[in-house]
Amino acid sequence: MTAAAVLEKDWKTSALDEIEALAKTGTTFTADTLRARGIVEPPHHNQWGSVFGTASRRGLIAKADYSSSRRKSRHGGFLHAWRGVPDAGN
Repeated sequence: MTAAAVLEKDWKTSALDEIEALAKTGTTFTADTLRARGIVEPPHHNQWGSVFGTASRRGLIAKADYSSSRRKSRHGGFLHAWRGVPDAGN
């Protein structure tokens, strides 16, 4: 496995673990919440959507709301807000 593949796998595992922890709180959260909690930028910016999609397909989270991102690099793009699905992962 290449170093990039290891980094990608480690990032995804860390991000999914953090999403699962946030889902259990019942609060609404975004990718910005994960960044604020120490999840670094992914190896490729498109992986944010992928990791939230994985968590959604696993039944951990559901879309709760959306807004425009305030991050300069996102140029006002959609920022989905997510909330944990009750009893997910139990």
